[in-house]
Amino acid sequence: MPGLSLQNTLPCRHQFDVQMASRLRDLLLHLAEAHPDVLEAESIDPAQYPLLLNSAIQSIRGTVSAASSDKKRFIEAILYHMQSERQVTRWEFEGSAGRNDYRIELPRGRLVAVEMKGCPDGNNMTIWERPSWADEFVIWSQCPESLSPQPGRGVWSGISTRLIPKMIVEQSQVDALVFFDGRCGSAIRRCPKPFGVQGPLRRAATDIEGHKTPTHTPPPCIFLFPRTLPHVRSNRTPPTHDLATCRFAAALLAAFGVPKADANGQVHWVKLELTLDESGEYRRTSVGTGLDNDSPTVAGAWEKIKREYRR
Repeated sequence: MPGLSLQNTLPCRHQFDVQMASRLRDLLLHLAEAHPDVLEAESIDPAQYPLLLNSAIQSIRGTVSAASSDKKRFIEAILYHMQSERQVTRWEFEGSAGRNDYRIELPRGRLVAVEMKGCPDGNNMTIWERPSWADEFVIWSQCPESLSPQPGRGVWSGISTRLIPKMIVEQSQVDALVFFDGRCGSAIRRCPKPFGVQGPLRRAATDIEGHKTPTHTPPPCIFLFPRTLPHVRSNRTPPTHDLATCRFAAALLAAFGVPKADANGQVHWVKLELTLDESGEYRRTSVGTGLDNDSPTVAGAWEKIKREYRR
């Protein structure tokens, strides 16, 4: 991959010992051979350990999946806060049939659809449909349970291998990606941003304390996408949104105390380029930080578009 390290997609890093997690994984996988006495002391038959381990993992996965209520709690606390700061006029949850859409009205009547998703590198990042009523469509990714790899790598994967290809192939618009959850600004995912809010918001949103102070909540990471649909023949380098054309992003930053003079420097941009030659159609994605800075923090390679456009 040409360009800079993928983890530079985001400014934060997990304060987490990945090697320790690998050792724990190996210990669990080989527990029956290495320490059968531990199992026998708990009346567990070592011969049945592989089957029992798989059953336990599936049960744990179900518990983690149930934590979607924690993610709903987080996003709704943020929306209540935005409403109290008069950045949002009203909002409502419209999730149905497995969908997690929020209908949000900004001042002057602009309507924003927000779809809540899990980790950005998950397959669910490709399962969405922009509502016909939406003036803006935002994907909100929450990934508090995943500490490996670094968050920037996951966000790059979500953008470059899931959201952008779907936009190209299905000609469906995403205006912004928000990466923001209860781990943001905590001791395990420290946030370097100089802005944020103190007070009851963090405790309303999550049980995870902030690292600067227990009640500090930093601003979210926001990635602004191309504001027109890309097409290899008619729109090879679509212009990227700014804070005037994606007003939900501007409202989020304002709600978290980011001054207007600093707002451009606190968002990330996504640039898309398309080209065509005798061998097919190709795309290249890059991301950067700061709307006044055109140098990418991560620049992808040219990749062939694998499916034809729906016309």
